[in-house]
Amino acid sequence: MSSKSGPDATASPRRGAAWSLTLRMTVFVGVAITVIVLGVSAMMYAELLGRLHDKEEAELKNDLQIQRDTLEYLVGRRVPHSQWKYEWQEYQEASQAFAWQLLAPDRSVREASPNADLFAAALATPVAPGRHARVEDAARRRSYLVFDLPVHTRGAEAIEIQGPAIGPQGAILRGVLDVTENRKLLEAYRNKLAAVIGIAIALSGGISWLLARRGLAPVHAMSREIGRINAEKLHERIAREDWPAELRALAGSFDEMLARLERSFEQLTRFSSDIAHEFRSPVNNLVAAASVTLARARTPAEYQNTLEVVVEEGSRLSRMVASMLFLARADNAEQHIHPEPMKLADEFRRLVEFHGISADEQGVTLVAEGDCEVMADPLLLQRALSNLLTNALRHTPRGGTVRLHAERTRDAVHIAVEDNGSGIASEHLPHLFERFYRVDASRSATDSTGLGLAVVSSIAELHGGRAEVASILGQGSTFTLTFPQPRKAP
Repeated sequence: MSSKSGPDATASPRRGAAWSLTLRMTVFVGVAITVIVLGVSAMMYAELLGRLHDKEEAELKNDLQIQRDTLEYLVGRRVPHSQWKYEWQEYQEASQAFAWQLLAPDRSVREASPNADLFAAALATPVAPGRHARVEDAARRRSYLVFDLPVHTRGAEAIEIQGPAIGPQGAILRGVLDVTENRKLLEAYRNKLAAVIGIAIALSGGISWLLARRGLAPVHAMSREIGRINAEKLHERIAREDWPAELRALAGSFDEMLARLERSFEQLTRFSSDIAHEFRSPVNNLVAAASVTLARARTPAEYQNTLEVVVEEGSRLSRMVASMLFLARADNAEQHIHPEPMKLADEFRRLVEFHGISADEQGVTLVAEGDCEVMADPLLLQRALSNLLTNALRHTPRGGTVRLHAERTRDAVHIAVEDNGSGIASEHLPHLFERFYRVDASRSATDSTGLGLAVVSSIAELHGGRAEVASILGQGSTFTLTFPQPRKAP
């Protein structure tokens, strides 16, 4: 026979341990009420038991006190034994629940009450001085309380009581009290208390369950509302004023999550549509160029022109794919940066040298200003600045100027790429760093993928900074990258 093992074998205990909130609240409240009821009941029982014991001890001591006072009074009168014994018997307690013995210093019995034989077992029990002894007679199913009270005679003479003398010191009057009825009363009280506690615990469990169900009703209602939300209903919200205070905060957080999901979903939908549109143009161009070329025999020059179109569109596709991969890695925190100190003056010089040929061909002047150090990933910073320079050169007319500027403040380094070109209308500024967004009406331009500024913004965010733009239509634009920097030690 084979036994099952593996994940399934260990999953069952964990599933069983996952109690519902209703059950947890029921158990917690039930346990709390049970502890309180048991505590109060124990205090009440202990108080009743103490009161009964005090009453029994006081009653026994009072009975013995009467007997001792009578004995001491008669002995003090120095009357003959037969006479004071006769008189003493007139004062003896007639209760059948109480009996006594008069013990000589050697603990031999000299006198006893008429009913002492019924309490023989209890009277034979050793008693510590000044302490009460409780005795259980299992055979007769009775309970007794025993106490010794010293007897003091007047004068130093010994008193003859049926034999050896009872001296002035050492005689003891031992009393016993039948407390069976009080014990039965305690047992009855204890049984009723146990029944009441059991009923209280059962009722507390039921009431706790009802209260937990009622208290968690808003949670179930919120769960039902959440269950109705799907991809087509991301615009719905669940926050309401009638939720409890704790659930209002939860509903608000859930609505914020829905808003983020809605924006992400819309962005993903738009991004997918843009991808399809952007990929369609170069692919169509490639297919059209190949189809036209294959329609009939071509000259070498025509084949060369077709290959140039293929290379250009392939390069555009490659740039788009590379940019999309970079953005996807940045979105999923898979793009790791390796910042190191960089001299911006050196970076500016390399950028001016690289883009200088293109700027000269367009008749645009490149100017670099500022010399400070920045902590950044060299490759990513070069890519961001190169994208901004390419964009600035594309929109700066002949005779214009593109300026690179760097400035350090207390906590950050600001790098700006400024041009005096055509500028950008204000309605386009909030969307410039979105993917595939172009200011130009034509989306089929082959010199742009629509991802350059989105890459720049992602690079700034990877460094914990931001990318900003300011522009005036017809006067030019300024793109600024802000990189937070550690403060320099004084």
